[in-house]
Amino acid sequence: MCGRYVVSKSTADLMAAFDVHESYVDDLQPSYNVAPTDAVPLILDRSSGEGEPVTRKLVTARWGLVPSWAKDPKGGARLINARMETVTEKPSFRKAASARRGLLAGDGYYEWEKKPGGGKIPTYLHDPDDQILAFAALFENWPDPDLPDGHPEKWLRTATIITTVASDALGHII
Repeated sequence: MCGRYVVSKSTADLMAAFDVHESYVDDLQPSYNVAPTDAVPLILDRSSGEGEPVTRKLVTARWGLVPSWAKDPKGGARLINARMETVTEKPSFRKAASARRGLLAGDGYYEWEKKPGGGKIPTYLHDPDDQILAFAALFENWPDPDLPDGHPEKWLRTATIITTVASDALGHII
């Protein structure tokens, strides 16, 4: 997947489509050019506490995974995608792959299609019936070492999209 995608559905649309029980997201503003480090809607299954049932939640995350051990969040912009084939091997993704999985929702995404004779053109890939797409994702919670415990911005939630080689008619677009 390329480094841009589209999210234009409302919070209510995402909650209905993914059977979300709790939303921690205000009204989403449509974005037709979601870029690395932008805030994106993340769907995850979590318990609210010990002994509490697991429920589906809608939260926001910054696109570009920042591992919990990172010194600062700057490297997250490079970690927008994680290859399925190596996600459990790479130190940046291994911990999240074992415990912090979710879905990023979108309308479609862009890929650069190589033209015969050179050059590339952006191609928008989406469901033909305009259904919401779900991208497999990993997320992390990064603690800002410069902020004290209890500070409302102490934790930064970030996410990456899991990708793999296309196995269908779209495989020619790279």
